[in-house]
Amino acid sequence: RTEFYDRLYMKKILIVDKNKESRIYLRTMLEEYAHDTRKKFVIYETDNGNEAVMMSDHENYDMVFIDVEISEMESAKATELIREKNSKAMIIVVSDTKDPEIRSRILRSGAEDYIRKPIDPDLFYSRLDNYTALIQSRRLHLSIHEGHNLYGDATYGRTISYFIKEYDVLAEFWEFYLLETQETRTLTDACRRCNVGKSILNTHQASTRLSDTVRAIYDISIQALNINVTPHIWIEESDKNIYFTIEGLSQINPDRIRTILNKIPELNTYIFDHYKVTILTPREKVDLCKVEIPSDPKKSTETIIMTETAKSEIQLQVVAETYVEPVIENQIFYYMDEEDLEDIKENLSRLNTLLLMVGSGDIRYDEVEEIAYYLDRIGKSASIYSESYPIARSLGELSSTINNNVQTFIDKSSSLGLFCKTFGLDLTNWLQMIFYDGAPSVNFMDDTIISNAQMVGSMLCVNDSASESIDMDDIFDF
Repeated sequence: RTEFYDRLYMKKILIVDKNKESRIYLRTMLEEYAHDTRKKFVIYETDNGNEAVMMSDHENYDMVFIDVEISEMESAKATELIREKNSKAMIIVVSDTKDPEIRSRILRSGAEDYIRKPIDPDLFYSRLDNYTALIQSRRLHLSIHEGHNLYGDATYGRTISYFIKEYDVLAEFWEFYLLETQETRTLTDACRRCNVGKSILNTHQASTRLSDTVRAIYDISIQALNINVTPHIWIEESDKNIYFTIEGLSQINPDRIRTILNKIPELNTYIFDHYKVTILTPREKVDLCKVEIPSDPKKSTETIIMTETAKSEIQLQVVAETYVEPVIENQIFYYMDEEDLEDIKENLSRLNTLLLMVGSGDIRYDEVEEIAYYLDRIGKSASIYSESYPIARSLGELSSTINNNVQTFIDKSSSLGLFCKTFGLDLTNWLQMIFYDGAPSVNFMDDTIISNAQMVGSMLCVNDSASESIDMDDIFDF
């Protein structure tokens, strides 16, 4: 458990710089940032390219800051070897060189960003926010299929997770499960009026227990957010239970967490190990015994719903009048060759790094060109397959638009920041759902990605006179 927590939240950083004073200065800024943001950094140093490569054999560094001037090995070669050993590391070039060819060579070798010396602290801290967010996303992507509950019980392959970075995300979690329990209670109330019996009462009790669990998780998360801690909630299901796990609580007073858990008497099944809590909530199966779909959807039909135990106790009875939508099962699609899929994953990882920089106020000409380049690479890999051709075409068109409007992209980067981050997230969700987690259809994300690509492109093509008359809120009225 401790290993999982450390891997997920602690960041290991390697500084490679020939100049001792430069290493000290960079370490000091990293430590100040970690202190101010309550993050945990473990920092390593070396002035030696060979040693940096060897150190990467023993540690998976989350960030590597490498200067152009290092000992014993050329910096581009060291970058290439470190990248081979750790494809998920953020490698950042930090240098005062004015030679664009040297900088480009290191970036082509696997570095993902370039910071000029002398380092501007405000800009550096802004970029660290983006680096740590991206690293967290990569780590969570790797761990998404691991078991998280402290009971060690096997669960379904599908896992729901909420990374509580702000109150709005917590509100989303609350509303989703609150509405679910309210709908279940409405159903059981209808069942009670029809005298279905004791098994229906069990369902109502399970609903109450779920509501209490959600309330406890919510209260713990509020405590975390109040002290600028960002917890992570995992929801896993098995045939008999739902497991709610919240982790990242090491900075919260354990007595406060126990008080929240113990003030709800029904919450007697949980495990708490200081930084992580798992609450076990039994689930009551509801079996849909008979559904008649009307020819006219506007007309309701009688629907018969019972628990498994009620089947053996009573005959089928009408308990509600409602229309039930047919359930669409998610499925994983395997139409893409593994080599093409890996190319898309690698290019998308680098694209997301750049998209996070948009809006920072420091996007450079070459970085915009790289955004266009990776969009084009992803589009070409996806265009081979008819299933992903619509997305590929939209990415190719956006790449061409960006290439033709690089300076406009830079000028409007502050307005484009949110759209670019959302666009990158949508592409990541498409990749994850279609090829790994499952989606209702092979074209599930097409409309979203295509419309977002067109929106970003249209913002670049609007002429100056027209753009002055457009209010940002109007963009959502298309």
